[in-house]
Amino acid sequence: MKMENPMRDYSAHPLYRTLHQFWHPVAYSSEVGESPMQVVLLDQAIALVRIDGKVAALADRCAHRGAALSKGAIVEGNFECPYHGWRYDVQGRCTRIPARNELVDVMKPAIQAFQVCESAGMVWVCLESAPKFGVPDFAEYDDPQYRLIQGPVYDWETSAPRRLENFVDFSHFAFVHDGSIGSRSRPEVDTVEPWREEGVLRFERPPIKEPSVGQKRKMLGIEGDEWIAVANSYRVMMPHTVHLRRTFENGKHYVLMMAASPVSATRTRSFWWIARDFGVEPENDAILLDFERVVLEQDKPVIESQQPKLAPMVGEEIRLELPVGGADAVTLAYRRWFIELIREYQARNQDQGAQAVAKVA
Repeated sequence: MKMENPMRDYSAHPLYRTLHQFWHPVAYSSEVGESPMQVVLLDQAIALVRIDGKVAALADRCAHRGAALSKGAIVEGNFECPYHGWRYDVQGRCTRIPARNELVDVMKPAIQAFQVCESAGMVWVCLESAPKFGVPDFAEYDDPQYRLIQGPVYDWETSAPRRLENFVDFSHFAFVHDGSIGSRSRPEVDTVEPWREEGVLRFERPPIKEPSVGQKRKMLGIEGDEWIAVANSYRVMMPHTVHLRRTFENGKHYVLMMAASPVSATRTRSFWWIARDFGVEPENDAILLDFERVVLEQDKPVIESQQPKLAPMVGEEIRLELPVGGADAVTLAYRRWFIELIREYQARNQDQGAQAVAKVA
């Protein structure tokens, strides 16, 4: 197989286009303040800021000479361009042209404003006006019984679907994570049966034995060389967010929430949280973060080596991989749903295009 061209233009790729209709995380809520900042989603530069407590999101390009609004300031509740002082309200409408202010009502300049909201301690943006599904939720985020840790963001050179699939691929644990969350002596995986609930793909893994290593075992108060996670509940909130709630044999819980954001077709930024109801002392945070860091460092080079980087879901690309029944049950269910969403998106856009042509005719 030929190596993928890193300069390839994916802008017209069906999967890339379909991603525009979903909510995606672009920042932690704690990062967004009263000074504009730039984020990038699907190659779109966006200026984010908090005005009167609410987050606003505009295309990060002044209509005048293309300067980045994120380099400017907020003046009287408006974005002010750092180059010539043009101002825009949170809807993207120009409100001031200092050099010729009488031309504002004549020219009516405007830039695109995007749908934006906050949930689960993150800022989410949708590049289209009607998001396909609701914004992902995180029940433990507001539960006082849980200690929360905000994980440091990390970027991988892969597509967001690939990142999500890595999280829910169980048969790689024995080889990539031997001794941490898997064991080469037990490479077999039990088949799970995913099901859909609105915009969520759900599944349960049966009780799992894992190596009982490090400080996590002491925090849980579990003796022996192994522990058992008696319940492992997964919620994949389409398209790229996963919530894993693990219940251990002593009734304690460990929760991981990961939301992957497509910076581009082949670069993904991941936002994530840990929630736990054991060992809640702050000094234990670093232990758990270090444990997850090791797991991620094991995954990263393998996932970045996958070809093609954009998960193969359309046309002849589908033939590039050989899924295994049972072991790949989750990935197969995820891709089937994604393929349906791609086809639905294409059909809707074709219908809208035909209607537009009819109106012109």
